[in-house]
Amino acid sequence: MDGIHDLGGMDSFRDLPPDQPDDASPFHHEWEGVVQSLYIAGLGSDSFELDRFRYTLEGDDHERYLTVPYYERWLGALETLFVEAGVVDAAELRERAEAFAAGEAEVPDMEDPDRLPTLLEGVREKYLSRRGDGDPAFAVGDRVRVAKRHPVGHTRCPRYVRGAEGEIVADRGAHVYPDENARKEGDDERAEQLYNVRFDAEELWGEDCTDANGLHTELWEPYLVDPADG
Repeated sequence: MDGIHDLGGMDSFRDLPPDQPDDASPFHHEWEGVVQSLYIAGLGSDSFELDRFRYTLEGDDHERYLTVPYYERWLGALETLFVEAGVVDAAELRERAEAFAAGEAEVPDMEDPDRLPTLLEGVREKYLSRRGDGDPAFAVGDRVRVAKRHPVGHTRCPRYVRGAEGEIVADRGAHVYPDENARKEGDDERAEQLYNVRFDAEELWGEDCTDANGLHTELWEPYLVDPADG
């Protein structure tokens, strides 16, 4: 979907933080690791789909998305998804949150190491999106144009490539189509051909950008059209 999360190519944002040591923690606070664990537990137990999680994150209010810490956004999305899946009741979740805030409740110390391999295998399966070779409409070397569409649902097509013309450099086979997987119900699943497409930097950023290496991005077939078709 079009939203504040699609920041590729946008100006006026601060520089990225400097590189961190290889052994640096990915978390600033201990609770962020707990949220990451909740994500693994939910995804690995099939409580929600990966694309559904992304779509839920994208639904945040624009101001909240830019001002709330990364893992706090994750926590809000996870709460929504667990309620939708019936894992937890919304009223019960609210009551427990209020109890924690008042210092009247503690997180139970529970361990279940035997369950971890099953959860990790469930997560791995969610990330393995390939569904065979498919039936490609385009071939390596073909010129393609990205359709200039502005979907209201989830999409993995960045705004900065829409309307741009590029060249297919690799056929990745058929993969789960995220635009539909984000909102699918039941076990029905649609797969579409996935390609690696190269764009000249000048095509994307203007005549002042002539980087010979250009830019590569992975795009599903429904995002692409033959340039001859307009």
